[in-house]
Amino acid sequence: MIDTSRLFLGVLLALFATQGMAEGVLKLSRTELKLEPGKPAHTLYVENTGDTPLYLEVKQELLLNPGQTPEHLVPIQEVERPSLLITPGRLVLAPGQKRRMVIRELKPPTRTLVWRVTFRPKEQLVIDAEGVSAPLVVSVGYGTVIYQLGLDR
Repeated sequence: MIDTSRLFLGVLLALFATQGMAEGVLKLSRTELKLEPGKPAHTLYVENTGDTPLYLEVKQELLLNPGQTPEHLVPIQEVERPSLLITPGRLVLAPGQKRRMVIRELKPPTRTLVWRVTFRPKEQLVIDAEGVSAPLVVSVGYGTVIYQLGLDR
């Protein structure tokens, strides 16, 4: 049986040991966007300011209850008639590369909608503690909130 306190200590040491290693660093140009009917959409850029490639998954969700806890998020795939689409869903950024996300308003909504777009870099570390190797996946999300103003405002 593995001693959990020793395993935890090993994980912490491994994380601190990677601080000097090369890594990709994600930077978003905006954390909030406001889309108004009839006006051009603002741009959203993602950039890798680190020194290794970043492998990103992009997740778009509709927030049904803004300002309430817990949040009720619906993935874009489950929204019956989405009025907004963010692409691509996955991308790779080389060190120093900057990429413009495509924000396509399919139709103006009748009421204001709130969308959350989360960028998750895929990071995997291998921890070797006391001769036992174990993979550790770290998933930190970076997000942008998009307010799609409705025709009723």
